[in-house]
Amino acid sequence: MARPEYLICLNCESPTYIFEWKDDDVIEAYCEICTSEEVDQFLTPDDFDALIGS
Repeated sequence: MARPEYLICLNCESPTYIFEWKDDDVIEAYCEICTSEEVDQFLTPDDFDALIGS
């Protein structure tokens, strides 16, 4: 998978552009809205859409 343009924070559903991507996975991320830094709380837009059923 190519590096996504942004990730979506699951805590506040805001996009974030502050993240590190390596080997098709998030290794670091930061949400400026809710200050979350837990990498398991961020999804790619495609994964987020699949999660909410869009």
